[in-house]
Amino acid sequence: MVQERNNPSSTTQNGSNQEKFKRAQELYEKYYASNNEAYFDQLILVTDSIYCRKIRNLLKQNGCYNDDSEHAAMQEARLAIWERIQKCRKSGEIDTDFSRYCKGIYYHKAMDVVRKHNTYRSHFSDKIGREPVSLDTLLPDGSKSLGDTVEDIKNGPETGISLDEQRRVFNSLFLLYCQSLVNAKAEPPRELALYYARILPHVLHINHEIETIPEEKMASAKWAFERMKDKTIKTLGETSEEEMKKLISHTLSWCKSFWDQLELPVYISTEKMVLKDVVYTSVYNKGKIEDWSESMHKTVVKATFKEALKDPKLVELATDYISDRDKISCLIKGGRDK
Repeated sequence: MVQERNNPSSTTQNGSNQEKFKRAQELYEKYYASNNEAYFDQLILVTDSIYCRKIRNLLKQNGCYNDDSEHAAMQEARLAIWERIQKCRKSGEIDTDFSRYCKGIYYHKAMDVVRKHNTYRSHFSDKIGREPVSLDTLLPDGSKSLGDTVEDIKNGPETGISLDEQRRVFNSLFLLYCQSLVNAKAEPPRELALYYARILPHVLHINHEIETIPEEKMASAKWAFERMKDKTIKTLGETSEEEMKKLISHTLSWCKSFWDQLELPVYISTEKMVLKDVVYTSVYNKGKIEDWSESMHKTVVKATFKEALKDPKLVELATDYISDRDKISCLIKGGRDK
């Protein structure tokens, strides 16, 4: 059996990590002594380089790796490292092996993401008969799934049902969708991406005939980027909440988690900031808005689906009343499970 130490590439990698451990320890001690944020920023760059691949592999092994989960684990680890150093400084005790202590921080934060993912996945494993809940689960008539039936009512159905009754069904589903978003407890930049790229343009055009944008996703992201331009995340949060209350329902408000997260420190490049003060479009581009609006949409659709299933009458009406000729299917129908 060939031992790892006989593998030249492994030896090189281990030697490289040893240098990084040493460098991380030096930066930790310098930051501990001076409280110079530049040392902390350098420390994070080094510890990220040591543990990023391990975190990625851990997420992949547990079936929950994507850009969002990796970002969440890394960001939480960085914050935990900062908090640990503050605790060390407060106690007056320096950690002589801090660089290796960070391994546990990255590991546990990754596992937090795994546990959250598994909890979320099991949350949607309720049964309809023998089938798991998903957008593809067939509804009572056996011909469609809810994902197939949550459609735009603009052109009207072929069943002869009144347009007003259809609209009530659609509005009920749309309100559930918006409520699922504001209660999602995801990171504010992701929630705002969905709101500005999908919900707001839909409401302005379909419901109020105020503005029209092309249906292509990237065009929507471009429109959202211009709408959000030069505004801080806090301003966008406040503005979006006011718009939702005015244009959709007075019951819609971002949950406590949204506002609490705005007070957390984040690292933009090497600069430490408070999330609420970040100018959204100076950090996140149109491509990121498109990606986040898509991933958040999938999350919100699942939550909407689960809530809709609590009202069998709504499911029945949706099956009968909602037209298949949808002009905004990307808004509600969108992210099916692969």
